[in-house]
Amino acid sequence: MKKIYLIIGALVLALALLIGASVIIDKQLEKDTSFISDYIDFDKTAQNVPYTSPVSSETATLLDMEVTEKVTKIDDMSKIQEEHEIINTDIGEIIIDAGLSEEEWGERISMGINAQNINAANKECQGLFYYDNLEPEFKQLYLEIYIAIKNYADTFYICSIDPEDIDYAFNCVMGDHPEIFYTNGYMYTKFTTTDRIVKIEFTPAYTIAYEDVIKYEKDIEAYKNEFLVGINQNTDDYTKIKYTYEYIIKNTEYDVDSVQNQNILSVFINGRSVCQGYAKAFQYLSGQLGVQSTLVVGYVGANEGHAWNMVKCNGQYYYIDCTWGDSSYLENSMSLYSGGINYDYLNITTSELQLTHVIDNFTPLPPCNSMADNYYVKEGLYFEGIDLVQLDKAFSNAKSQNRDSVELKCSNTEVYDKLGEYLLVDNHIFDYMSSDKESITYMQNKDLNIYSFPLR
Repeated sequence: MKKIYLIIGALVLALALLIGASVIIDKQLEKDTSFISDYIDFDKTAQNVPYTSPVSSETATLLDMEVTEKVTKIDDMSKIQEEHEIINTDIGEIIIDAGLSEEEWGERISMGINAQNINAANKECQGLFYYDNLEPEFKQLYLEIYIAIKNYADTFYICSIDPEDIDYAFNCVMGDHPEIFYTNGYMYTKFTTTDRIVKIEFTPAYTIAYEDVIKYEKDIEAYKNEFLVGINQNTDDYTKIKYTYEYIIKNTEYDVDSVQNQNILSVFINGRSVCQGYAKAFQYLSGQLGVQSTLVVGYVGANEGHAWNMVKCNGQYYYIDCTWGDSSYLENSMSLYSGGINYDYLNITTSELQLTHVIDNFTPLPPCNSMADNYYVKEGLYFEGIDLVQLDKAFSNAKSQNRDSVELKCSNTEVYDKLGEYLLVDNHIFDYMSSDKESITYMQNKDLNIYSFPLR
């Protein structure tokens, strides 16, 4: 006679938002070692065992960029010219709202804000999510900020006299460009008369000396080249995204005390980071493979700042969270039984993401509705009913690939309950396990309708 003992505990992932359970099934064999499935003795005295994940102390996200304002009053307007020669570019005419002197206008040109560089930057930034979705007037502002930061410019008079527009454009630049790891904000000085802003001087806040930036860029290049060795760059989008997701998780540890943890250096140089470091590293590396990926910010738990990615895979948008895919962040999670990687957050929909995440981005994002390139769908682990052939293949493939576990995702709660009844109540789970298995520990993600069964 066999007995099933259940130890069910709430799995709190990221401050109790992701609920799961750890369950132990003990199989007691008769003397003839046969497996009898017509009798189950359920132990009703099972105790609840809580599981908790570490509470992250990270608070800085993209929206927390440091911005400092200064105000200077202009008394002498004699040198200010309201009209200047218009420069034609691929994005249209360069329009300067600021009132600049001839000298100040010349300084802009000399530091690189000219038609040639704007045209080059425009081509370079096409295909990036935030840039592609900007109105033309914001594109000009975006490109001025981008050119200035890439040239490590000290300060310049920017085309706009609207601080809110400047802030929006700056966030778009930083959201599109993870390779800008040496800036964490900016300072601006408003030059005003008694009734209006005349011009704004923009000064990027650099966190790393220029000579060190050059050195770090060589280190980043080396990391990128090593990353590219492991994949055929002509493969499909899903394979590129999955490879990047796995590569970052395998080579990074979650560490709130890691240095430079809000940019890619923490991952590429130190191998230790927090959510924004993970997200920017994923964005940078997937971009090297031609995949459009962007940084998304919001909250999890009790208003804990968090960052993750949105990707465009085979024409459809999906969300990805590398941090929540790493067992070094999610203690006692299912990923402990799957080689340290949790695939629950690889190409998921908006509705699935919002079960655990709050999107609080600085600009609207498109809906992510497709399941076509969800990890579980692509890997044959997505169940829309009790399919015994599919079930057998899922376990067989996992064993042949020498995986530590097999994860099964159900299309809805009804299928989830039926699969649980078939495998756990009717005891068929042992049909798929090694004959010498005396007990099975499995875990559940009830929000996303996923079971995880270790194979070792």
